[in-house]
Amino acid sequence: MNNQIPKAPLKDRMIVYVGVASIILVSWAYIIGMGWHMGTLPFSEPMQMDMKTMDMDKMDMAMDNQGGLINSLITWMPPSQGAWLSSDFFLLFLMWSVMMIAMMTPSILPMVMLFTAINEKNKTQNKPYASPFNLLFGYLLSWILFSLVITLPQYSLHQAELLNPMMEPTHAYIGALFLILAGLYQFTPFKDACLSVCQSPLSFMMNNWRDGNLGAFLIGYKHGFYCVGCCWVLMLTLFALGVMNIMWVAILTIFVLFEKLSYKYPKQYRYITGVIFISWGLFLI
Repeated sequence: MNNQIPKAPLKDRMIVYVGVASIILVSWAYIIGMGWHMGTLPFSEPMQMDMKTMDMDKMDMAMDNQGGLINSLITWMPPSQGAWLSSDFFLLFLMWSVMMIAMMTPSILPMVMLFTAINEKNKTQNKPYASPFNLLFGYLLSWILFSLVITLPQYSLHQAELLNPMMEPTHAYIGALFLILAGLYQFTPFKDACLSVCQSPLSFMMNNWRDGNLGAFLIGYKHGFYCVGCCWVLMLTLFALGVMNIMWVAILTIFVLFEKLSYKYPKQYRYITGVIFISWGLFLI
């Protein structure tokens, strides 16, 4: 495989664009639906209620007056007190999974399109063809596994009452800690190594190429773990500003995309953003 990669046919490119766009739209629709129920959409009025003190009579009255809206809201949130059921873990894991898919799918599109072009070259050389969506699903699986891992500390934070039922920090120092941690991580060699891989999809595929659909899946899966290594601390900032802070979710999505596109000035981008996160965290203390 040399560096002369032909452009994929328009039909193949459109299939990828439509497929990726569909995944992004469905996942963002799910997130916006959650944000609407929880009142965390930008410029929306959050519902003010104390889940620990509201008695059942007031709850019933509220449900009657609002057509069951509060009941719908509760299904989107973890319990405010007591042990969680398995369904609570599942819903929280599902929330994180969909959120990671919505946030990380746009940044992998260039690599998927590159893989689509390489497939076209393989066709002309009678080599095995593989669907680019297998690479995409492998990549997203790595983020789904990350979602499972991050569900556990969120449970601990809720149990310690460091997050409220709306998934927001109960103390300013919690947010400050996560923001400073995200800023410091921008200066680490581990961040630099992982980001370098994320910014060099052609080099990564040439060094990790495997034929067939399973091979495509494994390429995406392995690449995804480098991206997790690059961005996992950034995802922890959701604990600082509210896990369901839709505006911050959108900003992080754009931030990650620009970070992968900053290959001309990678250190400058990381250092500037690192200083911003640290300064922001110190301001909250």
